[in-house]
Amino acid sequence: MADLEDARYVRGEFTGPAAIDRYNRLTERLRGRIDGLRDDLGKLPMPSMDVRPMLDAVQLREAWGDSTVDDRRDCLSLAIDRVEVSKGKRGARLIPEQRIRIRWAGLTEAEVL
Repeated sequence: MADLEDARYVRGEFTGPAAIDRYNRLTERLRGRIDGLRDDLGKLPMPSMDVRPMLDAVQLREAWGDSTVDDRRDCLSLAIDRVEVSKGKRGARLIPEQRIRIRWAGLTEAEVL
């Protein structure tokens, strides 16, 4: 839909009455298709899963200890959106609390501060 709108309004590919009628037909069809897909998606059952094992600290610690570096990296990529490191003085000791900021997944800016 965005490409079709760009074609008309940005690139000027639909000029003249016949082209505008064609554009209108294409957008109507596309909107109908999008609405149909949204309806189909709404009818799909929501998956459910038991997350209780992920809330058990002892079980998590054991699983972390038994996991490989790649597995740990994959798990962290689910929990962390971004890690920010501010500039420091060359040769000065890194104090993580002062220079490293972790943006946890799913938190808003207000929750981070």
